[in-house]
Amino acid sequence: MPVLMIRYQVADEGVAELVDAIEAAFAAVEAQRPEGIRYAYLRQAGSTEFIALLDLDEGVENPLPGIEAARRLQATVAKWAVGTGATPQPFDVLGAYRILA
Repeated sequence: MPVLMIRYQVADEGVAELVDAIEAAFAAVEAQRPEGIRYAYLRQAGSTEFIALLDLDEGVENPLPGIEAARRLQATVAKWAVGTGATPQPFDVLGAYRILA
């Protein structure tokens, strides 16, 4: 299965709210510890650009929609994203070392 990447920018005034939503979502994911998922969220240092990466094992359904804090994160992204939409794009992993696999 390809890795999904979401890349977007948010309005300056939304950065703090988005960071809080990301932290809450990851706390909830850590508490539930779903199997077969690798998930990361990145922010370009000092900017308003964010990148989310999601990798699921073959046959594993994405558990994030079932986690309330992850749904709140999606709503926060929708509220603050500017420019091109925050749409997941599939990528094939060509090489990885201790990440995404």
